Amino acid sequence: MNDENLEDCTVEAALYALGALPVEKASAVEQRLRSGCEFCLAQVERYAAVAEQLSLAVKPVEPSSQLRQRLLDRIEVRDKTAEPSEHMKLVRANDAPWVKMPFPGVEIRPLIGNKTLMVRMAAGALFPEHDHPQAEQCYVLEGSLTDSDGVTVYAGDFVVVSAGIKHAKLHSVDGCTLLIAYAD
Repeated sequence: MNDENLEDCTVEAALYALGALPVEKASAVEQRLRSGCEFCLAQVERYAAVAEQLSLAVKPVEPSSQLRQRLLDRIEVRDKTAEPSEHMKLVRANDAPWVKMPFPGVEIRPLIGNKTLMVRMAAGALFPEHDHPQAEQCYVLEGSLTDSDGVTVYAGDFVVVSAGIKHAKLHSVDGCTLLIAYAD
């Protein structure tokens, strides 16, 4: 990174810690954080500590009763949301629990049978060699994952693995979360 990029990252980290970045820029910062950018992580942590101290220095202000009621009226209660139609499969956060695999630090969360699932690997976890009878599509949600050939995928990367191959072991240095889907 050059000096201009470092300065941009520093400013964005400060604004992110304050919750003052537009959605697109905040998403870009979050992607850099998920990918493990040490500079970004350090800057956000530094400015988050400053923002916390600033919040302690300000006296709380009680909103007027009318403003408080308007805010409460705008809050949607989750239980009142519409149910999906028969043409939609909805898996809520608590519908599919994480299941420990027989490999230390590896968990899966089945979303739709064996077709779509999430995989979570702790820092340092290994996933052993395994067969791919079907084509596999993998989107990296958080962290990074490296195969035995040294190819590393990061948050935001998408990989397709061909059917009928034996996949060499995988490892995650700092942990990762993956969304996996298998083709028919």
